[in-house]
Amino acid sequence: MKYLKELYNDIKPFIKYFRFVFILLLFLMSSIFKLIPITIFNIDVNNMTVEINCLLTLFSYFMLSICCILLYFKEIKEQFISLFKMKTKKKIIVFDTAFRYWLIGLIIMLISNFIIGQLGIGSPNNDTAVRNMLEASPIIAGLSVILIAPFNEEVVFRMAFRDIIPNNLLYVLTSGIIFGGLHVIGSINTGYELLFLIPYCSLGIAFSKMYQDSNNVFVSYSIHFIHNALTAFVTFLLAGVVLW
Repeated sequence: MKYLKELYNDIKPFIKYFRFVFILLLFLMSSIFKLIPITIFNIDVNNMTVEINCLLTLFSYFMLSICCILLYFKEIKEQFISLFKMKTKKKIIVFDTAFRYWLIGLIIMLISNFIIGQLGIGSPNNDTAVRNMLEASPIIAGLSVILIAPFNEEVVFRMAFRDIIPNNLLYVLTSGIIFGGLHVIGSINTGYELLFLIPYCSLGIAFSKMYQDSNNVFVSYSIHFIHNALTAFVTFLLAGVVLW
């Protein structure tokens, strides 16, 4: 028993790094969770409807959320209690500051997207895929994109990154740039599409700055939730989607 205690004390400083690598790998490979219902229900992946694919995506996001909560349960619980106990006046200040960061990121995102659009580059594949999901299955895709995905991304890119990067500037830039890069890099077909890093990274940096200032994942999650909800709402309007 004494040996195990000493061993734990030796590896304790490195646990947060192992946890970070593990949750990041889970995030990058979260689609593997789709294999669970595919196997259980013997789903033919070659003949799936869009609705079934949306359900599988929702399931994989949900499973990733469970992993995030299990791995960062202590921090999530502490930050939830901290926000709940925070005085109303301070809450207003915290969310007002976070909202300002979001507005700055949003303005940069909109301007850069407009300029990129004028160059005739089109839309990134990530945007196209999300838009197609929302149009085909608004309720199911909406739960994934609006409710669950922001939580996963805030735990991974804000909480987990902060856990291993104490320097404020390095954390904000690293978290924001990697967040933006992972939304773009996997779908780049031409060098010009690297320009989409600007709008995505600007928003990622804004979310990171929110977390750095508030030290509360529920603050950045709330703003991220609002951003995705507004984006989905605009998508519904443009597509003429009727929910009821």
